[in-house]
Amino acid sequence: MTDIIKSDLKFRYDKMLRLNPNKVKIIILHHICASNMTVEDIHKIHLRNGWAGIGYHYYIRKDGSVYEGRPDVYVGSHCQGNNSCSIGIAFEGDFRKDKPTDEQIKACREVCKLVKSKYKNIYKILNHRDLCKTLCPVANLKEMVGAACIQ
Repeated sequence: MTDIIKSDLKFRYDKMLRLNPNKVKIIILHHICASNMTVEDIHKIHLRNGWAGIGYHYYIRKDGSVYEGRPDVYVGSHCQGNNSCSIGIAFEGDFRKDKPTDEQIKACREVCKLVKSKYKNIYKILNHRDLCKTLCPVANLKEMVGAACIQ
């Protein structure tokens, strides 16, 4: 199992809502359109946007290392209109040019299994673009990760 690396991120908890575990039904996959960004870098950008902090619950680097972003007991800020029913997983990389690494796909499968064991009502994995007008992620991550992760 992939270890989740805890980050020492400071959130604006007064802006965060607790996630109702019974309402979590989907996992949403993203790419950040950048390489060499740390979870702390993303957190700073999201804070500058006026958010409570990083909006993704998990961040998967190219080497397959997985970082905790927003604690998953809180509603994310990664897919407008779907945050309260989802867990957000972001991949390092710009999939307009590159493909996710094998290590990222393997790590994501493990994270999805972990999330599914915690949130029993999850029934599917979606790409961000399946829910919003966006190209994120350009790669079809839900096909690469596979539905077997949530069965």
